[in-house]
Amino acid sequence: MKKILFLIALVIGLGSPLLAQNLSKDFIVVDKSAINFAQLRSQYSGQANAFINESTKPAPYVVAAMLQGRQVVDLHLFAATKPGSLIFNSVTITTDNASGFSQFFISWKSSVTGKVVVHSTDVFTTSEGEALKTKLVELTGLDFITL
Repeated sequence: MKKILFLIALVIGLGSPLLAQNLSKDFIVVDKSAINFAQLRSQYSGQANAFINESTKPAPYVVAAMLQGRQVVDLHLFAATKPGSLIFNSVTITTDNASGFSQFFISWKSSVTGKVVVHSTDVFTTSEGEALKTKLVELTGLDFITL
């Protein structure tokens, strides 16, 4: 009985830090459309918590696939933007087409415990940008911020 209790305590003791470590990591997506793509690819290549997206499949799908089975705090997106548009290599997300990717956006919520950080200064500016942010929050249940 003592051996079993010891093994349970050992599993809990070793498992908890690993779980906490996994939850404390952010996940970074660098899309090929990002203005400083070469520099970002060099910076994040080979990191377990980063994905360099050069796929021609729709970015919301690719991000959902990369997040599957992960638990992360914040999701960081590096992609081209303009007010009211997230411009990925494979698709431009606007309020007009965001709902078409809802199944993928919804799945982000199961992996992200924090927020989505879009590395852009202009995406959520203007009324179009505010509408896009509102739509993405509605579809994902996550908070979206910019840096």
